[in-house]
Amino acid sequence: MSVLQLALFLLVNLAFSLDFIDLLVRLYLRRQHTLSAGGASPPTSIVLHVGTFTQYQAKMHVRPFAIVASVYNAASDIGRFLTAMEPLKDRVWLIDDCSTDNTAEIVEAAGFRCMRATTNRGKPGALKVLVAALPPEIKSIVVMDPDVRILTSTNELLQIIFELQRSGMAALTPLVVAAGSNWLARIQRFEYRMACSLGRKSLADYTVTSGVAIYRADALRRVLAEHSLSVYAEDFENTMILMAAGEYIYYDGRFVIETDAMPTVRRLFSQRVGWYFGLMRVYLLRWRSVWARSMRHTHFAYQYIAYTGVFVLLLHPLKVVGLALLAVSAANLIDNAAHLGLIPDGAFTNPLYFASAYGQCLLVIILACMTGVARGERRSVLRIMPIYPLYAMGHLVPATVGYMNWISCRFWSRRLYRDHYRLGEP
Repeated sequence: MSVLQLALFLLVNLAFSLDFIDLLVRLYLRRQHTLSAGGASPPTSIVLHVGTFTQYQAKMHVRPFAIVASVYNAASDIGRFLTAMEPLKDRVWLIDDCSTDNTAEIVEAAGFRCMRATTNRGKPGALKVLVAALPPEIKSIVVMDPDVRILTSTNELLQIIFELQRSGMAALTPLVVAAGSNWLARIQRFEYRMACSLGRKSLADYTVTSGVAIYRADALRRVLAEHSLSVYAEDFENTMILMAAGEYIYYDGRFVIETDAMPTVRRLFSQRVGWYFGLMRVYLLRWRSVWARSMRHTHFAYQYIAYTGVFVLLLHPLKVVGLALLAVSAANLIDNAAHLGLIPDGAFTNPLYFASAYGQCLLVIILACMTGVARGERRSVLRIMPIYPLYAMGHLVPATVGYMNWISCRFWSRRLYRDHYRLGEP
């Protein structure tokens, strides 16, 4: 193998080599942070030293909390959310973000509190108004979305909130489950499982919140006071603000949230473009605020500097070049198999590039499945395993579009691709 071929081989395998390294690091960190005296791994990303209490004791002593959500033009499906929230109705506060349909009327007819906003602000802006109006005795706030369901029982949820209150930490983030039965839903379900049981659980009390999370009330008020109020990566911005302030966030796998998986490739593509646009926007806006903390804590630096800053953002252009080479390699592989002779063999078209990248990605998936998925769920993962490497490779496309959207907004005040998020200030 020539030097050029070796360089190209390393380039096309860069993304999956980084994924493999990241998986090993997270397995190590997860083990280190969740070791307990009894040897059993807790459902949380760090061992909570808050005492031992029964669910009944937690229910009796949990301090006042609120469940809040911003709703907008949700008349067609808000009923499912309201039905799920019925057992906790007296804890629920909703704000209608200036809907143009009858969402507010449906909420009020069901007997739920509903503040009516006079201006459409997007989720962070609407929540800022709602949280400011909550009773002062509220000590914890569960931030919800109207398109998700809490799968955790009410008694267990009360215990989870009680333990957060006892810990004094700023927030906790849940296990997110993607609902759906087609192949795309299975892929997203596996993806979310990895992000939670391996990603978030490896970060101890430096984890990243999701759109649904439970906050200490004063911590959420601080977040909303400093937030840009953009709907893009608003949860990641919450995390960056709290981490810059020296706060702590942990993952709790007992708090299970179900959300509908994106049903089509087009919707999924649009969602991910928005995610990566938001990631770049928030990170470049706030990374300096967490630099000092990164210098003091190695695993914090790994997540917020090495992984997010270097692996995900800085090295992305090299991943794109590698993806282009993989596409040519795959085309030549098909060309050779069909004996078409349309693509000449050469250093830039070697079919082994695609084969090696596919094999490496498959190895990462198998290891992730064995270490992050419960035995009962592994069979469903096996069904999507052969196509997941192709999904992982293709995922670089919406990521690139999202980053290019940020660049075009930053310098030309326009987007290359209009994703399905409501557009506000980038």
